[in-house]
Amino acid sequence: MLNWILSQFKRQSAEDLERARELVKAAERGGAHVNLAKARELARALGVEVEVHASADEVVHAIRRYLSLRGEL
Repeated sequence: MLNWILSQFKRQSAEDLERARELVKAAERGGAHVNLAKARELARALGVEVEVHASADEVVHAIRRYLSLRGEL
């Protein structure tokens, strides 16, 4: 919850948003295996909360939802 509150007060860096877009595109193509550790790190950087035991697909879905809600996708 604290991550979400803090994320509302800071602007996301263009680099984090671009990395998120690339991650979602790679997952949609299905050709590249998504690195779970990197996906979690990116979600943290964006302020997206995911379950501790979330799979890579769930993390990517949460990032996709974050980008969609903010019109960044």
